[in-house]
Amino acid sequence: MITFDNVGKRFGTLEAVKNFSLEVGDGEIIGLLGPNGAGKTTLMLMMGTVYRPTSGKITVQGYDVLEKPNSVRSIIGIAFQDPRFDGILNGYDVLDWHLKMTTSLDKDERKQRVENILKALGLWEARGKRTWLMSGGMKKKIEDAKILAQRPKVAVFDEPTAFLDVPSRLLVWDMIRKLREEGSTVIVATNMMDEAERLSERVAIMNLGKLVTVGTLGQLKDTLKGGEVLEVTIGKGGPRLEDEVLTQFKEVHHVNQVDNKILVYLNFGRLMLPKIVEALTSQGYKVESIHLKEVALEDVFLTYTGQQFE
Repeated sequence: MITFDNVGKRFGTLEAVKNFSLEVGDGEIIGLLGPNGAGKTTLMLMMGTVYRPTSGKITVQGYDVLEKPNSVRSIIGIAFQDPRFDGILNGYDVLDWHLKMTTSLDKDERKQRVENILKALGLWEARGKRTWLMSGGMKKKIEDAKILAQRPKVAVFDEPTAFLDVPSRLLVWDMIRKLREEGSTVIVATNMMDEAERLSERVAIMNLGKLVTVGTLGQLKDTLKGGEVLEVTIGKGGPRLEDEVLTQFKEVHHVNQVDNKILVYLNFGRLMLPKIVEALTSQGYKVESIHLKEVALEDVFLTYTGQQFE
């Protein structure tokens, strides 16, 4: 069990994390979803004993991160957002050194585990290449491989598939799932909607340093009234739409506008579409495009935070 109890972190006058409370169960894989600057990395670094919480308490497998930092470090592994290793080392040596520092594996066991991971990630032929010469995607794979090879009790991945192409993203996601199946508790901090949806049993949405909401994908989507979303793009430069123009219809449950995009959460979207368009045009708005879809995780995020990912 990992527990965050009213955790806060302040850097001078900046509150990076504010009153964050969350419990993560043993063997769970949870997505920490939020835009850049939401406080996800700061939260994970506090859990990993890199930063000290300004307020509140964090426990990992019963160990307080302030009172028992060495015990926490012995059971946790973090794949950082920006790869962190000596660029002079080649990929094989980075992983071998990481396992030497974090596990009790002997030389032969380390060799076998490093070889298996590098082959699985398609990096075996490049094992002797110095990491500073590697592409961004290859460096990111090496960073992820540190934790995939370590197999810690608590595995943290911060933006694990940044810089990766689609096949590599799918491969890394599959390896993270297998890590959880082997018994690790996994936290994936991400700003990618599809990553949170595909990997997580639960998703915790974070914004401006705060926990906004948490639940399974089904639970989060069910919090929005109306099973459909009508996405309407109107001409730029006009006045902001008053919600009452559309909420006058009983089938419309919520309206959210970001710039010239209007999201209408409703039921019976196909039947309501002509009425929505008529209501908008009668107010002088030019409808440029319209799209009907089911509620998605992005809609949950937008509703709870009032913003969308860049």
